[in-house]
Amino acid sequence: MIVKSTSNYLVIDDFMDPDELVELRNFLKKEPYFYENAFEWNKVWHPLDGKVLVTTPNSCGETERAGGQFPTDTPLDLFFRTMEKESEAIAQILQCQESEIKYVVATYLYRAGWGLSWHDDAGPYCGAFAFYIHDEWRGNWGGELMILPEERLYKAEEHSIDLGYKQGGGFGDSAHVATGIGEFVMPLPNRIVFMSKALIHSINKVAPHAGENMRFSVSGFFL
Repeated sequence: MIVKSTSNYLVIDDFMDPDELVELRNFLKKEPYFYENAFEWNKVWHPLDGKVLVTTPNSCGETERAGGQFPTDTPLDLFFRTMEKESEAIAQILQCQESEIKYVVATYLYRAGWGLSWHDDAGPYCGAFAFYIHDEWRGNWGGELMILPEERLYKAEEHSIDLGYKQGGGFGDSAHVATGIGEFVMPLPNRIVFMSKALIHSINKVAPHAGENMRFSVSGFFL
């Protein structure tokens, strides 16, 4: 069910069959996780964003990325097949043909205090998505997807947020605080958000109120 549609992002609720979602969630809880920056610094994460936990990636289509390939003969295929049903909507957001859709996907865990700084999905990507699979998320737990409105689309010129992040890929103040107005998407269970490449976004840090509950998402990038 589409609950929000713009030229740069699309929000769909009740994305997966509830029983299939439970099967997928139980499978992904048992997968091995490692820290995103355990081997090298992925500079989209500010040093103070926290150390997000992530699984080994899997691909749908020929992405030339390491990891598994659909079909995986695991419950992850339930997600891949659900994505196929939304290919028309995905192609519209990405401004491409349905036959051109290919993506790499992994599972991410954010605990209290972890988030992701403002960025766009630069490089070889043409868009991204986040599918929330935790079984509960309360309004004061944080973890919202933060989005800049369309009129604030930004073309990178100088990447610098502060002295401690000048080697990273962050944005200067003019990228997002000039008007101080934007939108957010709550990470409700069984909700997926598709985003175009141009969209500037961030993940609000998970609040202490969440306790040991983690923001649990299947997320990826279209290539």
